[in-house]
Amino acid sequence: MIYTAETYAGSLLEILVHCNIGTIPRTHAWIEISAPQQVSVERIEVERVPGWDAADMIASRAFGDRWHRERRSAILLVPSVVTAGIESNAILNQDHPQFPLIQASDPRDVPWDRRLFETRS
Repeated sequence: MIYTAETYAGSLLEILVHCNIGTIPRTHAWIEISAPQQVSVERIEVERVPGWDAADMIASRAFGDRWHRERRSAILLVPSVVTAGIESNAILNQDHPQFPLIQASDPRDVPWDRRLFETRS
């Protein structure tokens, strides 16, 4: 599976919260992903998965594993925990028959803002 964010800013937040890098990365790049309308998309509603945002990730992983196994859709939109569910992340199922319809741009460098890594007193 490929784990992506709905927006560029959301993807940067996901990197910052998960990577614990503490310094400006030298080699991050980003791509834009697009899918035609016929590509199947499923959206998780918070009410459908109690505990989706729990730190142990048991509920979210079980849901995602089942979705992947069943190949219910090519794309799964899930609430972004780092944005308190205001934005979504997208999970792409590479084993879904519609996956080849999903397109990606050429990679572009991420221009990190140094202030994200500065310690302020």
